[in-house]
Amino acid sequence: MTTDKRSRVAALLRPTADDTPLIELSAQMTLVEVFRAFWPRLRPLRWWLLLSLGLLVAAPLIAVAEIRLFQSLVDTVLVPADFAPMLWIGAAFIGLNILAAVIDGCDDYLGTWISQKFLTGLRRDTFAHVLALPPHRLDQRRLGDVISRLTSDISTVESFMVSQLTRGVGLLCTLVVYICALFWMQWQLALASMIVIPFFWWAAKRFADYTKTVSRERRRRAGSLTAITEESVGNASLVQGYGAEDRAIADYDRQNIAIMEAELTGSRIRALFLPMVGLLELVGILVVIGLGVWALSTGRLTLGGVLAFLTLLGSCYRPIRGLGDLLPGLFSASAGVERVRELLDEPAVTDPPSARTLPRPVTGISIDNVSARYPGRDRDSISDVDLDIAAGERLAIVGPSGSGKTTIARLLTGTLTASSGTVRLGGHDVTTLTRASIRSAVTTVAQETLLIDATIADNIAFARPGATRDEIEHAARRAGAHEFITELPAGYDTRVGQRARMLSGGQRQRLSLARAFLHGGDLMILDEPTTGLDPRATHHLMSTLARERDRTWVVLTHDPLVLEYVDRVVSLGSVSSSSTPTVDPSMSGVR
Repeated sequence: MTTDKRSRVAALLRPTADDTPLIELSAQMTLVEVFRAFWPRLRPLRWWLLLSLGLLVAAPLIAVAEIRLFQSLVDTVLVPADFAPMLWIGAAFIGLNILAAVIDGCDDYLGTWISQKFLTGLRRDTFAHVLALPPHRLDQRRLGDVISRLTSDISTVESFMVSQLTRGVGLLCTLVVYICALFWMQWQLALASMIVIPFFWWAAKRFADYTKTVSRERRRRAGSLTAITEESVGNASLVQGYGAEDRAIADYDRQNIAIMEAELTGSRIRALFLPMVGLLELVGILVVIGLGVWALSTGRLTLGGVLAFLTLLGSCYRPIRGLGDLLPGLFSASAGVERVRELLDEPAVTDPPSARTLPRPVTGISIDNVSARYPGRDRDSISDVDLDIAAGERLAIVGPSGSGKTTIARLLTGTLTASSGTVRLGGHDVTTLTRASIRSAVTTVAQETLLIDATIADNIAFARPGATRDEIEHAARRAGAHEFITELPAGYDTRVGQRARMLSGGQRQRLSLARAFLHGGDLMILDEPTTGLDPRATHHLMSTLARERDRTWVVLTHDPLVLEYVDRVVSLGSVSSSSTPTVDPSMSGVR
């Protein structure tokens, strides 16, 4: 859309209080670009699409046959008042009606099957893509906006690629059938009736240009509204604790009003253009009626022929008007398609074509002159890091916040790729290994305790579906969680609630550790594992780790109590320094 058109749309939009949008507009795509982007997903269904189009073409052919029967009814039954032909005309009407009902039913079922087949596959693939995104990429997006793209915006892709395009081709085929029938009946009248078509197209094109801008704004605002809703409801205790209800409601209402303004703008645009389309249709019909009277007076058409022509012309304007409405619909759908495409364009963590399985057990870890930088950052998170970790070693990595401790953990799990240098597990470059084998060998306990709304047993068994109750309890005992679990009303069958808010911070941390113990792995990475634990619980946990020599432990910590239980302490430099690790023997000690 040109700048002057955008300004005209902006003039229709009322100003809102939101000058700092939460969600930016996605990159604009043309209709052809949208089709090319998603056609490969629809291509396997192309033969079913052709069958559906065949059924769509059959419908107007039956309609033309019914109109011709109507002409015969007028000319051979009503005008001469002869009842004899009524029997075969009535039987033909009934037969065509039954045939049309069968075709409509088959077309509706087939169209629904095609659209749902496409939609379920796209939903699955997009959801899988989001789960494959690196954590640092997901952290840059608002969760509510991602959910909005995975739900309502994905539906617009189906609307564009299946419903709208199939409807468009069907309307076009219907229009061609009707126009051919009009020219066959009386070419002079047919030619006269076509004079309004260019005006229809012009009105539809202008309507579509304005509609696309409004639709893109509406989709963006919907994503912002979902993001605010998710954050405010998900952190209701935080909002209530700081008395921020009014601010949350104001933010919610600001996006809500913005959506209302976009909807009202769309309504004003429709109010401007739809009467114009109706006027064009009326002018075309009046011209044909005038010429029809002339054809009737000169004997070129019978009364039945004139009535049939007008009926067919009315049927012809419906697909013309439908095509005029279709273009704005396509532009409206493309606004959601752009948001889904932007999400799919995010680079996911995938296995290289020649990826191989990491051999077990992992015999040592090596970080060789590694530097790493997150996308969009202007400096490295770590620079020129060299670190060797022997198999079975218990290593603590310390350093101020931002020094690169979490970055090293992400390098070891393969969720972040080094910009230079090499990270090796058991002598194998992590970039050459399959993600599944890395995750099987490396267990990570994040600083943020992540639990699902399920039972305690289900949360622990999340690491290994199918684990027995004895295995679950053994893992809980090792993490020091068994005692508090057995004191709960339903024990291991107690539901932890949304985000496990029914448990204390220390209890949540022990459950996450129990889950990690059940998962196993040759390398265990613990990010601040003693957060929320008292000294007694910390001693119990670290004593357990100190006794296990069958795996390698890397602990990222600020807790000085942890350092008493490790073999070696590596200190990363400050954020502004090169983050080169140094060994501090005075901080190492083993109990």
